Amino acid sequence: MAGQPVTMHRVEYPEDLWAFREFIRRNQRGLGFDLETTGLEIFQPDYRVRLAQFGNAEESWILPVEQSAGFQAEAVAALGHLAKVFMNNGTFDFLSMDQAWGVKAETMFPKLVDNRILGHLVDSRGKKDGYGHDLEFMTGRYLCKETAERVKGSMGGLAKAYKTTKAKIWRIVDLEDPVFNLYAGMDPVLSYRLAMKLGSMVPTASHRLIPYEHKLAEICAYMARTGYLLDRDYTKTEAMRLRAQEDFWKAKALFHGLENINSPKQVAEALIGRGIKIKDRTPSGDYKVDKVLLGAHRDDPLVEAIIEGKRAGKWAKTWFETFLETADPDGRCHASINSMGARSARMSVTGIPAQTLPSGDPYVRNCFIADEGHVTAAVDYKAQELRVAAALSQDPVMIRAFLEGADLHQITADGARVSRSIGKMTNFLSAYGGGAKALTEQSGLPFREAAGVIKAFWKTYPGLAKYNEMLSKKAVRYGHVETPVGRRLVVDEDRPYSALNYMIQSTSRDVTGSALIRLHEAGYTPFMRLPVHDEAVFSFPAGQAEEMGAEAARIMRQQMKGVLIDTDLEIAGRSWGSKYEKKEAR
Repeated sequence: MAGQPVTMHRVEYPEDLWAFREFIRRNQRGLGFDLETTGLEIFQPDYRVRLAQFGNAEESWILPVEQSAGFQAEAVAALGHLAKVFMNNGTFDFLSMDQAWGVKAETMFPKLVDNRILGHLVDSRGKKDGYGHDLEFMTGRYLCKETAERVKGSMGGLAKAYKTTKAKIWRIVDLEDPVFNLYAGMDPVLSYRLAMKLGSMVPTASHRLIPYEHKLAEICAYMARTGYLLDRDYTKTEAMRLRAQEDFWKAKALFHGLENINSPKQVAEALIGRGIKIKDRTPSGDYKVDKVLLGAHRDDPLVEAIIEGKRAGKWAKTWFETFLETADPDGRCHASINSMGARSARMSVTGIPAQTLPSGDPYVRNCFIADEGHVTAAVDYKAQELRVAAALSQDPVMIRAFLEGADLHQITADGARVSRSIGKMTNFLSAYGGGAKALTEQSGLPFREAAGVIKAFWKTYPGLAKYNEMLSKKAVRYGHVETPVGRRLVVDEDRPYSALNYMIQSTSRDVTGSALIRLHEAGYTPFMRLPVHDEAVFSFPAGQAEEMGAEAARIMRQQMKGVLIDTDLEIAGRSWGSKYEKKEAR
């Protein structure tokens, strides 16, 4: 690798273990560590760990733990001897060992140095920006591009050789396959080298974030392990109902001459046949049929059938059927929580798509219920981003409004002479970096009028305008801005205006993140189910919900530069969705 030899050993017989033990003894201060498993479904009953790998910068050892309980015990013993383990996404491997081996994650997290965390602190840009924090990308960027392409990219080729998919290759690949062993044996070497490299690159101001981010990742792992109880009866019923709806609308589409509502080509031909003009084309030259086009012609009965049929099929497959398929034997679904999911370090949640469900709609959320004898409780922040914006900018108008309990949305509306709803839209758009174009798209205002509203917003809040200008200048000069906790956020050269958005989003995330740590320290982790943007969802014993919820809300509140980042508590029924239902509905 990069002109240097790397030696890999694969344990085949118990007699080989004496040399492995000596390797562990020589490297007790810390080693790279990784597992190869049967896939990603950690909480399914047939999930297995296949290989365990340990390595330093020049040498690695592979233990085929799937073949022997003795090899598994040896891997567990080796981990007990190590002071540190250097990994990429250690959460996944720790939960794997917790589930498959019975090794509690609590015993492993104090040893973890996670390159995904270090990599984000070095450069916050993610995959969609052309960067990222996975092992393959960071190997190519920081260590050796050839190794990243040849070794880390080899599993795709192996899947082709086995005539299967990338998702399935992990379960069926022969444990003695040399390509698989090369891939596996290099993982701990790369993790070790990356940790040494990235550790020296983390900005000095960000050093204090290293233990903080590791603790937050640990808490998110415990929430993922606990899972969220699925209401199987409701979920099954709604899955079948959605499929029935899909069939109804498909039949209606067929009546109007469209055989397959999911075929863009057939849909385009059917629409053109009904006199609907399609101007846009896809990169391949086909007619472009998207939500905008369909929405503009919703009154057409065929278009209505296409929209409703696709919606019902998508909801059934993406949510209800997936929940049923991925629930564990105890009826729990387990979210995957990336504690540093976005450039701003905002968390991302998949598996239970808490952040992407229809806003304020109980329908899908009703799939999830509090434990037996429990009720759902939620604590969320009141206008978190705007309060953070006030604290960061020290804008006097905003600070006074929060101190006096004034209506900030109405203040914005009055300043621009528009309705309160437009004022509210403008406030949040500005916090998220939106301008006149975005306001036009969301409100329907003519662009010229929307531009005037945005201009009035900045005039109403001169302190925020000054802060925005200062951040933009810093972004242009340094290529990044730094949050109050020392997090460096890279700002693209052609988008200095996004600096304010990154600053507000990242600081808001750290308000939530630090609150989760305080909740953990107060013993609330077993009751926490999901972090959702500026909200935490709980399952509390019904008789103690009010008391525990009030204390959780108190713990989550935070003072920031004279601004109270305040919280709201809501005690709902047993289902998560009951939080969003009108009281008179039930």
